[in-house]
Amino acid sequence: MENIGGLLGRGIRYVRQYGAVQLYRKIQERRQLNRLEAPYQAWLTRSQPGIEKLKAQREDKDPLAPRISILVPAYETPREFLLEMVESVRNQTYENWELCIADGSKSNQVEKALEKVLGQEPRICYQHLKENGGISQNTNAALAMAHGEYVALLDHDDLLFPQTLYEVAKAIKKNPQAEVFYTDEDKVSFDTKRHFQPHFKPDFNLELLRSNNYICHFFVVNRERAQRVGGFLSEFDGAQDYDFIFRCVEQGGPVVHIPEILYSWRSHASSTAADPESKLYAYQAGRRAVAAHLARLGETGQVVDTENYGFYRVKYRGKKARREENGKTQKQVLINSFENLHGQKGIKVVYYGKVRNKIVTFRKRDVTDDYVLFTCVKKGKVTPGFFRELRVACERPGVGMACARVYDVHGRLSHSVVMAGVRNPLGITMKGLKKGYLGYFHRACLQQELLEPTDCFLIKGKLLEELLRLYKEGDSDKDTVTVDMVWMGAQVREMGHRIVYEPWAVLYEQR
Repeated sequence: MENIGGLLGRGIRYVRQYGAVQLYRKIQERRQLNRLEAPYQAWLTRSQPGIEKLKAQREDKDPLAPRISILVPAYETPREFLLEMVESVRNQTYENWELCIADGSKSNQVEKALEKVLGQEPRICYQHLKENGGISQNTNAALAMAHGEYVALLDHDDLLFPQTLYEVAKAIKKNPQAEVFYTDEDKVSFDTKRHFQPHFKPDFNLELLRSNNYICHFFVVNRERAQRVGGFLSEFDGAQDYDFIFRCVEQGGPVVHIPEILYSWRSHASSTAADPESKLYAYQAGRRAVAAHLARLGETGQVVDTENYGFYRVKYRGKKARREENGKTQKQVLINSFENLHGQKGIKVVYYGKVRNKIVTFRKRDVTDDYVLFTCVKKGKVTPGFFRELRVACERPGVGMACARVYDVHGRLSHSVVMAGVRNPLGITMKGLKKGYLGYFHRACLQQELLEPTDCFLIKGKLLEELLRLYKEGDSDKDTVTVDMVWMGAQVREMGHRIVYEPWAVLYEQR
């Protein structure tokens, strides 16, 4: 009954803020995702290494293998959860680890729970802190206990798979220039019998990280780097991992994604996995962590909450919009109709047919505008500030294409949202998503870097001219050129430019 009451209270608060229709959509989408994720438990069972493979991992003794120190800040952890966490570490096929537990509890229940195992396992380091310094300071105490070349973050009630550290060590050996690693994860029921909501993550994606802490668990970093960035900061308690991850990746170098489910986040009544409203302060700290990250990099942008806890939008500051000859700004002209884009000063619209698989033919001499907008939608309406959102994104350093979110005449997302490195064994896609739905881990509505453009994107005229010179018809005498949009996206990335998704620039196709 307590859970039902909590859900009802959350629902009432959500309706007051966002309306009954949006709550209905949220519930319906969660049901749809549950159906799509239903095969996950069976898939996970099939994909786990068998007895022989686990045995081979245990027998793989590499004298140069790094020690991995696992940092666990504990606080009044229930005995059962704590011991299951410890056993998940002791069951690792990779043996060169140490478990550093910094206990900030007022009582001695954690110490008593560990009494037996501490006598059996010399690789576990335990310290009962004199006082509870909060999650950041307690984690710093665990960091001070660590002797390994790498440190990893583990919550006091979560679980590792037996092969987790072996896969991490393998990735470290394969990527000697890297100092930062992370894995995919899922959630597990409090009784550990059911795994659900798998998070198949992309390769390192800074745009997405600014929208949400998608890296989260299992995060592994070189110990010297962790110390160099200053460890964990109390001002970000609740989102201390988020802030720490930002400061670690800001140091440069490769950030390696291990595309395997290797960490299970326990879902119980007081965890954010089960009830996002249980730690609202954590989401406020997360917003401040993104803002601090932008400030350190000298990027100007306002970080604002979205309607979903823990998901943010960065409103980047662009150059002042030019005024048109009729005295209206770009924003004012574009507020009503997508067709108003046509013929505007400083932008050309190039249409391509949907049935031709993103192949477009246009005149080379027309590519003289500051920006060119490619789209397969000829008639549609756009959200206020549509062009400004895309233009500001295009102005940012290193960005080659800025992509809009596009809905077809049936009110469904007309394109996929494709990021590099995402494993997708369940076949979950964004294409065809209903208007108002958020998509898998909200990806339809989050700023992120893409592998290929959507059905509407903005590109600088000068960059397009450069692309045409590289294209197979670029040096011909023909006035027209036929360009493959997929090739264009790949070439933009090969040239070192990023393709960014600006979901707040929305295009609705009209009949």
